[in-house]
Amino acid sequence: MSRDDGDSTASVGVLSFGSVLPGGIDAIARGGIAASQAQLPDPVRKLHQALLREFLAAGRAPTTDRLRTLAASLGLDAAGPISQLADADLVHLDRAGNRIRVVYPLSAVPSDHRVTLAGGPPLDAMCAIDSLGIPLMARTAGTVVSRDPRTRAEIRVSMADAGTWTWQPVTAVVLLAASECSGPIAAACQHTAFYATRESAELALLELPGRTGRVLEQEEAAAIAETEFGPLLS
Repeated sequence: MSRDDGDSTASVGVLSFGSVLPGGIDAIARGGIAASQAQLPDPVRKLHQALLREFLAAGRAPTTDRLRTLAASLGLDAAGPISQLADADLVHLDRAGNRIRVVYPLSAVPSDHRVTLAGGPPLDAMCAIDSLGIPLMARTAGTVVSRDPRTRAEIRVSMADAGTWTWQPVTAVVLLAASECSGPIAAACQHTAFYATRESAELALLELPGRTGRVLEQEEAAAIAETEFGPLLS
């Protein structure tokens, strides 16, 4: 890739979480986020899409009451779809079952990856790849602001309407990493982050014993984000 002006386009073919992360993670075992959604019954898939659209518009997660209303509008009893969406690793509630905490790729809890879409409210993403997936999913321009966990250097990644990415600094990369585990993909999110340089990301991976992962160039990170999140609102 060229780093002359910070612009890049995804031209590396089809990449996914499954090429890097442990297969025991729920969503990975189903083929990834988009594949997991595609395997749902149509009304439940539409419920996930409705939750995503409301979250994008409001900048916060719908309430569980709103979830039940949306489910009823699709002819669903909420209890079953909530369980199906959790099993598909797409929507998770808090332990008490009172609040939505995750509607992948969006986080209802403040994170280190803030995304602002053109004309929209600020949003929080679960991880670096998820943050790139939000403008791709919404098919609109947007900007991600994050920090290198090691150096605290700011990283800013923008997508134009045409799908062209601009990364600052131009040396920035993404470390996609997880422990060898089973369960929800949230287990990987705490280790998947932007780094200002490849050297910083490689050092971070060495400092994470028991983790497996890969340092992704910019095009690779954008390609995985497209595979996992681009189709969700189609």
